[in-house]
Amino acid sequence: MNINKHNWLLPRRTFLKGLGASVALPWLEVMSANAKSISTAGSMAESEIPRRSMFTYWGLGAEPSGFTPTTTGKNYTLTSTLAPLAPFKDNCTLMTGLTAFTGGHGSCCCLLTGVNTVGNAKTLTSVDQQLAAHHGSVTRFPSLVLGTVRETGFGGPFPMTLSWSKNHTPITPENRPEVLFEKLFGNEDNKTLIAVKQAMSQRGSLLDSIKQQAGALQKQVGTADRARLDQYFTSIRDLEERIKIEGEWIDRPKPKVPRPDFGQGSPRDRIASDGKGYSEYTRLMFDIIALAFQTDSTRVVSHIPRTEGDEAKCYKYLTNSAWDLHTITHNAQEDEKLAMWRKLDSLYLSEWAYFLGKLKDVKEGAGTLLDNTIAAWATTNGGPNAHDSKHLPLILCGGSALGIKHQGHLAKQDMPIANVWQTVTTKIGMPLPDNFQGGLSKGVVAELM
Repeated sequence: MNINKHNWLLPRRTFLKGLGASVALPWLEVMSANAKSISTAGSMAESEIPRRSMFTYWGLGAEPSGFTPTTTGKNYTLTSTLAPLAPFKDNCTLMTGLTAFTGGHGSCCCLLTGVNTVGNAKTLTSVDQQLAAHHGSVTRFPSLVLGTVRETGFGGPFPMTLSWSKNHTPITPENRPEVLFEKLFGNEDNKTLIAVKQAMSQRGSLLDSIKQQAGALQKQVGTADRARLDQYFTSIRDLEERIKIEGEWIDRPKPKVPRPDFGQGSPRDRIASDGKGYSEYTRLMFDIIALAFQTDSTRVVSHIPRTEGDEAKCYKYLTNSAWDLHTITHNAQEDEKLAMWRKLDSLYLSEWAYFLGKLKDVKEGAGTLLDNTIAAWATTNGGPNAHDSKHLPLILCGGSALGIKHQGHLAKQDMPIANVWQTVTTKIGMPLPDNFQGGLSKGVVAELM
């Protein structure tokens, strides 16, 4: 940039400082390389578009008929289940008939990795973490890993995370919206920053010491113990990389945004037995994710809004359901259970539609936050009467400014979900890694390109 000629241009990350706080500005036209003067609007240049991606997993799947319109193409007719997507019909592509590596309980671990399962002990890197590595330290947080429980589930029968690091370790999700908000936007005074720097320095020195001791120990143990120590090393490397990125951002102020009303106590604890707190909790998480994207605090998110435990308890205060969702999914094709399943699917989709609305309401460049974000609703539980790995729906939303050409409803019989992720990574601009999705991907979804 020629400072003398364009001294009115503002950097993308501009903060107003005063009274001990820093306020991040939203994207402004005067920040664009296309701006000709202060008073002449500049559209967002292609190189300036934050190329974002979000992956969500919805446990226990969806009732197939409600998620399978009878027509295809851009002018397909929404089913009653899909009605919440009506305002975003042109911003979404519903794909049906997809397949995953495995289905059933605990299959979330293969959604973003392609082949990781509890049974086959695969530990490939998940696509969200591959995208995070592609973006590098361009944002304060390379990725956010979120869910409704703060545990990976590994070591047990039911995994609870979508994300695997490049060092083959599962990443623990954050499930507390109030903690996530503080992490993203909490203020830190000079005294706090000094303490944080000292703690980071101490952690780095401690890790060096641990590595030396563990390396010496590794020479003295048997094969099985060496394997355990190797896993320990990879966890240390993951932590080191996170510390390095934290260090690069430690002196840069965090964005200042309005604090949501979290109410009394932890929002996660207010998910009541009849589900009244679920919508409030889920929308708080979506609000903060939208803020994280808007402030360019991250460009990659994985999130499990619903595990296979059905946090909403069938929205019983609205539906008076006589069954839990798992019982409904094993329905023996009973009409009453199928009708309840479709009703519940529509209620859950209303939460997703809320998130899409948050993104669509934020103007960014010539389009919206939704146009600059590829967001996926996905599951690995399909089939009419269980949790099959086939007959899977997937809703790909947004991303029109990144080149996604939405097609309405695409029937893609037996197409691997991995093809969708290859489409996403291509539009983000990430080179395809070796052994991507364990070799399951057969190419991009051509209609979306």
